[in-house]
Amino acid sequence: MEKKVLIELFIDDKDQDNALDMISFVSAPAIEKDFMHFKEQKEKFEFKSNEEKRIVTGAAMIPNQEIIRMDAEDKPYFVYFTEETIEKAQEVFAKYGKTKSTNFEHKTGMRDVTVVESWIVTDPTNDKSNALGFSDIPKGSWFVSYKVDNDELWEKIKNGEVRGFSIEGVFSKNIIELSKHDSDNTDDKLFNLFSEIFELLD
Repeated sequence: MEKKVLIELFIDDKDQDNALDMISFVSAPAIEKDFMHFKEQKEKFEFKSNEEKRIVTGAAMIPNQEIIRMDAEDKPYFVYFTEETIEKAQEVFAKYGKTKSTNFEHKTGMRDVTVVESWIVTDPTNDKSNALGFSDIPKGSWFVSYKVDNDELWEKIKNGEVRGFSIEGVFSKNIIELSKHDSDNTDDKLFNLFSEIFELLD
């Protein structure tokens, strides 16, 4: 039986400033976890103000979740991140001032959108994500909350056009498993894409 192609993505210490460029708002998040936007939760959560807060919260990265990608020949391969890499991603995202950098579907830049909260899940049973309505969130997941003052983006969130987050950045690779027929020329035809921007897009 042929092994699947499985790749661990990690952050090279020599290129930390480019490791995680931004978090994008997308209609189909690759990690398959939609975010919650508080407008729909007004009856569940008591706000200190009657005004709409325009805050969205969701998972940016989930550890050890295999994410399917397709190579240039439409053959599937899988990538994943460890808890250690996700923790480092959160750190460099803040360290290099990426909290105001975002876009829509990895294409259209967006202003007036800011990260106001960022945390790593250390205790899944008692984590804040549970109170927000998320379930089955593993230890080591990275959650973010954005304040959305951009009217266009907020309308997309309210009408369900935007459902979650997707990261983009430059990551190094560690090949865990290779299918036999690809083992001889994998570096030439498949993994060169990791020298460019890596986007978790479906």
